[in-house]
Amino acid sequence: MLDITQFILLALAVALCSAGLGSKEAPDLAARLGRIAEKPRFAFVAISCTTLLCCVAVAGRLREPQPRINDEFSYLLMADTLASGHASNPLPPLCEFFDTFHVLVRPTYISKYFPAQGLFLAVGEKLTGHPALGVWLSSALACAATFWMLRAWVGPMWGLMGGLLIAIQFGIFNYWSQSYWGGMVAALGGALFFGAIRRLWDQFSWRDSLWCAFGIVILVNSRPLEGAVAVVPISCFFMFRVLRKRTWKQRQFWASFAVPTSLALVLGAAATGSYNRAITGSVWTPPYLLHEKQYQESPQFVFMPPHPKLTYSSPWIQELYEVNEMRLYLSQRTPLNVMLTAARKMMSWWAFYCGILLSAPLLLAAWIRGGRLRHCQIVVLAGFIAVAIFYVQRSIPPRIAIDILAIAQLVILWFVFDEFWPRLALGTIGLLLSEEFFIKYSFPHYFAPGACLVLYLQVESMKRLWHWRGDRTTSEAKLSRADRRRAARALAKSPPVPFPLRSFVMLLPFACLLSLILRVEARANGWSFDYHPPDIDALPMQDWSLRRAELQKWLEQQPGQQLVFVRYFATHDVNHEWVWNRADIAHAKVVWARDFGSEHNQRLLRQMPDRKIWHLLADLPDPRLVPYDQVLAHAPGGVLPPPDPPAFLPQAEP
Repeated sequence: MLDITQFILLALAVALCSAGLGSKEAPDLAARLGRIAEKPRFAFVAISCTTLLCCVAVAGRLREPQPRINDEFSYLLMADTLASGHASNPLPPLCEFFDTFHVLVRPTYISKYFPAQGLFLAVGEKLTGHPALGVWLSSALACAATFWMLRAWVGPMWGLMGGLLIAIQFGIFNYWSQSYWGGMVAALGGALFFGAIRRLWDQFSWRDSLWCAFGIVILVNSRPLEGAVAVVPISCFFMFRVLRKRTWKQRQFWASFAVPTSLALVLGAAATGSYNRAITGSVWTPPYLLHEKQYQESPQFVFMPPHPKLTYSSPWIQELYEVNEMRLYLSQRTPLNVMLTAARKMMSWWAFYCGILLSAPLLLAAWIRGGRLRHCQIVVLAGFIAVAIFYVQRSIPPRIAIDILAIAQLVILWFVFDEFWPRLALGTIGLLLSEEFFIKYSFPHYFAPGACLVLYLQVESMKRLWHWRGDRTTSEAKLSRADRRRAARALAKSPPVPFPLRSFVMLLPFACLLSLILRVEARANGWSFDYHPPDIDALPMQDWSLRRAELQKWLEQQPGQQLVFVRYFATHDVNHEWVWNRADIAHAKVVWARDFGSEHNQRLLRQMPDRKIWHLLADLPDPRLVPYDQVLAHAPGGVLPPPDPPAFLPQAEP
């Protein structure tokens, strides 16, 4: 539960600050950052280019991303489709051989997901033949857009600090930036929306209106549910302000906000509706909802009733949707189980978005306020440490304690951040977290639309640490009214802090950078290392997916077209799926198909008569391709029986 390496780095930073390292250099370094931040275009390009180059460097040090999660293969199918200039693909022949997870095969063959992530992958595939370039491009743009967003929320210098932090934490070595699973595209949409609407709050501008609408379009086409939860609170406050001040009567409101925003949203809605219609036949039905009807017996929200029983084309498809996902859904149906699952989700979220290093500014922000807040923060922190030490995976009391402590921490932060914008960000984060407690699955990239708000609170805390008792050397003209009030309260209470806060604020990003370097080197050298949650699924060096990629590459180098029948053992893990194909199955160089036994396989062989046929037992320790005719020759009676059904499926009664 604890990231020991980050804890050591944090202790080292505190020790160096206590020894006086960086106390004299901190103001000079801040001044240099301020001069760079005053050139927004240069800073924007610098952050995006640095992130992109570092992504390429990490992939060069380790390897290029290879798909391993079922969702990744689905996104790559979408990318291949869009790169070919189509929104969908024709129904494949005998589609039961190619039916796989998170993919529609009727009425068209396409990924179920929303198109934003696939569009970026398609750009990378079209430009270089490597969809990974699209992931790295989305990461670079998301980091630069977060800098742009934070400029409006915390000022230029602290916006630059936040842009560097998101690049170090998420943008270079992370499953968002080194896999095809997604995250950065939704984070880009959230940063564009929140950065634009904060500027529109002060002054209407057609450019900011377009960026606001563009951010909404990205969110609708990447994570629409979480995007709506993130967008609604600030939008309601924004419209209330417009009505209260009657700015809707002004010409500038219509010329610089209403008209450009409406036009951009209408164009985005038309494009999204056209995409939906090309796949499902209805502009109102996205592929995701159609997939839910065709495959899901358990709804996404645990409080909704189960769907009717369905018939699946393969027992492995049945195992994932009818057994695994139904089991997960049923395990969260009671209030107690919702609470217990919420604790696990909260731990995963905290480890991903804060961790040890970026939790420190949030905790110190309560410390410097002094009084009861400091005492409450000490108690809550001690509680978290105790739970981390004595945590047992299936024990109920620690998980309930985590829920209580998490709520207490949110209350403390509510009183620490006593201005409108931090509280709005904190409230939006709370809504997003509450929504995740009631969904079947929960992964960190589901929260990506609100990632910039978490970073805003962390940077705002660092800004407060910097200005704590710092107004003695800083001109009051450079501080906002809220900063001056906060500094006056801090001076009045003057709670002691055992080390210089300014040097700590400047050393913290270096500690994060050192953590990044250590994680990359640990992965490259195979060191025994505490995995940092953001990069658990980023570029593993030993994985079943590498063997599949190796066989795929070998098959593509063989003369003629290839067809591989894949057979699984009864104990097969459905998360290790080999049957994935390109968009145009009929003309693909390599086709992967499910093995249903030689009698049923003959139907597909008649449809694809000119291919070299292979057979693969995918669950062997070292899977190897065997010519199909050799397998038939060694089969009893020359007949290959259907594979054994999954061991976890309920057995039919005799």
